[in-house]
Amino acid sequence: MTLIPNSSADGFASGNYARIESLAGVFHPHAIEIQDFAHYGAVIDLRSAAAYADDHIPGAVHVDIPDQAAGAVSTGPDTPANEPLSAHEPSMPDLSAALLAVVALVRKDQALLVYCDQGGRFSRPVARALRWRGWSVDVLPGGWINYRRWVLAGLEVLPRLVQFRVVASALGSETLRVLEALRSQGQQVLDLESLAGVRRNALSVLTASQPAQAWFDSQLLQALRALDPGAAVWVADTGARMGAVALPGALCDALAIAPVGQLQAELAVRAAAWAEDESLCADAQALIDAVVGLDPKPTPSLVAHWHDLALGGGGVPLLSSLLGEYLDPVYQTDREGRADRHYALPPLQLDSLSAAALAKAVQPWIHTSADDLTTAPT
Repeated sequence: MTLIPNSSADGFASGNYARIESLAGVFHPHAIEIQDFAHYGAVIDLRSAAAYADDHIPGAVHVDIPDQAAGAVSTGPDTPANEPLSAHEPSMPDLSAALLAVVALVRKDQALLVYCDQGGRFSRPVARALRWRGWSVDVLPGGWINYRRWVLAGLEVLPRLVQFRVVASALGSETLRVLEALRSQGQQVLDLESLAGVRRNALSVLTASQPAQAWFDSQLLQALRALDPGAAVWVADTGARMGAVALPGALCDALAIAPVGQLQAELAVRAAAWAEDESLCADAQALIDAVVGLDPKPTPSLVAHWHDLALGGGGVPLLSSLLGEYLDPVYQTDREGRADRHYALPPLQLDSLSAAALAKAVQPWIHTSADDLTTAPT
C-alpha cells in the first residue's frame, strides 16, 4: 500500500491515514536491526561525553568507558559480540563502577542496548562481558553512523504522513495560548519551539539553550513516531529555521501545504494578552527600544508616535500601535515570503484570549474536516 499522502495538487491530506495504524510501526528501529528503544531496560551510550551532549538515542544513559577499560573487557578483535558463551570460559574482568551502577537497575529478563562510535571497539566487548554476567544485550549494528542515517531517513518519511494544522498569529504568546487550549481538549500538539530550545514572542525568536542540530533531529523523530496519523496535529507557524536549528525539508514541505488557522480578535484584546505574557511590556521605553532594534526598522515617525504614547502612560494604546502598525505587517510579510497557503481553517474569532474562552473557541477547528476547508486568502 502507499503510505505517502497525495500531493497538494490532489487536495489537502488526501492520503488514507486510516490505513496507517502507527507511525512508530511505519518507521521502526527494526530497519537498523534492533528492537524499539522502549523495549530495552537500558540503552547505554559508550561514546565520549561531548558526543553524547551533541546527540544520543533519546532515553540513553551515558557511561564513559576509558580506552584501557575497553581493552580490559575485550574478547579479541575477531570474536563476535553475540558468540555463544562457553560454560568453561574464564571469568571476564570487572566492568566499570559507572556501568555496573546502570545495569544493576535492570532485571536479567530485560534486554540491554549498547552502542559506541568506534566501530564496535567499545560496544562489542562490553556487550560480551554483560552477556557473560547474565544479561541479554544488543549492539547497535553499524554503530552510530547507522543510527544517524536512520534518523535522517525518518525525518524525510514521517512528516509526509501527518495531518498538520498550522496556527498562525503575529504574537508567539497568542499561538502558545491556542496550542495549549487545543492540548487541553485532547488534541495532538507538536511543540517545535520546545524541541528547538526557543521561545517565540512578538519581538524575535529568543534563543535559550538550543540543542545541537543532531539532538533536535533525534527528538523530533521521536515526537513524530509518537503521533497518531489518523488525527490532526497542531503546530505553530514557523519558518525553515528556528534560531540555529533547521527544520527538515520534508517537514517544511508538509507545513507549507497544511491548512492554516488565523486569529481574529480586537487589537486591545491581543495587546492585553501580550502584556500578561511578556515581561518587557512593563517597561515602555525598553519595549520601544527592543522593537526599534528589529529589521526592518520602523519609520522615525512611527517611533516618535510610540514615544508620545509612552509619555501618555503607554499601556494598551502603545501595545496596540506596536502590534497593529508594525508587528502584524512584518509578520504577514514574513509568512507570505515563506510559502503559498492553499487551505484555511475558519478564522478563530475571539473576544477574549483567556484559557476558558479559547477552549470553547477552538471547537470549530477541532471538528473541521478536510471537506470543510476553504481556500486560503491570498
